[in-house]
Amino acid sequence: MTAHSTGAASCPLSLGYDFYRDPQPVYRDIKRAGNKPTEIVLETGMAYIPPNLKAWLITSYADVEFVLRDPRFRKSINEAMPLFAANAPGGGDTTARSSLLYDNMANNDPPKHTALRKPVNGAFTARAVATKRAGIRALAEETLDAVAGRDTFDLVRDFAFPFSIAVICATLGVPEEDRGTFDSWVQTITSDAAPEVLKRDAGLMVGYLSDLIGRKRTAGDDDVLSLLARSLDGPEAVAQAYALLAAGYETTANLIVTGFLTLEANPLQREKLWKDRSLVPGAVEEMLRHQSPFNLSLYRYVTETAEVNGVEIPAGSIVFLAFAAANRDDERFERPDDFTLAEPRREHLAFGGGIHNCIGKHLARLEAEEAFDVLIERCPDLASLTPAAEREWKASPTFRGLKRLTVGPGPVPRRAETGAAAR
Repeated sequence: MTAHSTGAASCPLSLGYDFYRDPQPVYRDIKRAGNKPTEIVLETGMAYIPPNLKAWLITSYADVEFVLRDPRFRKSINEAMPLFAANAPGGGDTTARSSLLYDNMANNDPPKHTALRKPVNGAFTARAVATKRAGIRALAEETLDAVAGRDTFDLVRDFAFPFSIAVICATLGVPEEDRGTFDSWVQTITSDAAPEVLKRDAGLMVGYLSDLIGRKRTAGDDDVLSLLARSLDGPEAVAQAYALLAAGYETTANLIVTGFLTLEANPLQREKLWKDRSLVPGAVEEMLRHQSPFNLSLYRYVTETAEVNGVEIPAGSIVFLAFAAANRDDERFERPDDFTLAEPRREHLAFGGGIHNCIGKHLARLEAEEAFDVLIERCPDLASLTPAAEREWKASPTFRGLKRLTVGPGPVPRRAETGAAAR
């Protein structure tokens, strides 16, 4: 790809593991160069994205909002697959990377997006989610109970992920005994595993969800999967179920962990929060802006040549929106790299925007609020024990999160031993 105006890079910027670990240095460099659309190569593949994919990166808040509204930037997974192949060396491997799992609302525009999202909109409104607070609080307590008495535990695998999986599975209606298997499949599908491994686990997920939705269709339950089963045909219901399940816990779990590390790196803000738990909702909002659990958006492609901030993006190009960059744009936020509880910046783009705003945003907020409130109440001295240099980040351009993080000191108290008043 070649730059079409000054301000775009003269050659694609290669983004690999260092970028996935911490994208902000890259975003600062782009900002210093004018914060214009930048040509990139994503070194790592995942799901339907082949490795070494050439694409465009949109980083400024104003440009991200522009692309979110402009109809020339489209989503249709079936139309995009050939474009992924065309923009990857060797043509990619669309056969090994295709799956009906990806033909969901997140990867399609209207009218398909509308038809897929409509059946479950009501289950994720702020009012509907608010009724789940007590149940979500109980799941957070139960998850921490499992490590009670231990001096250390893994905040990722022992708390954040089990808790988030429990919430989304309870919401959707996935049997409790199947959560572990489901988690292992999603971790593969959202990783940089070999195409044949992705294909295998995607196939297992399709088979499992097809069977479960078939049973839901006649069971008469009132969970989300039952709504999908009664409203959509089999393949559509399967794709929707996967989108809700995968995105419904991965981002929230990562937010809990990166939010905890951010508080640890800002001890004055942490002390303020530990003294006044009424600040938790605002803290979660600032974590969403500052840490952006979605680093890059899911793909878009350009149907015709489009100019963005003086840079021409050719028709057929793949485009990614850098929500994590937009949320720290100093043209939109004052002192954007600071984390502060004084005035949480709620106008962030952590949940995307437009018709593709995250359907689970209210649930994610509530989960994070209860997770932090429980941790503050029961583990007030919690600290990370894994040195920064030894922390392994996921090789994902979309989901930014750690694979593990040992925390302590313990022992973690049992519920009967805690006496702090609830928020």
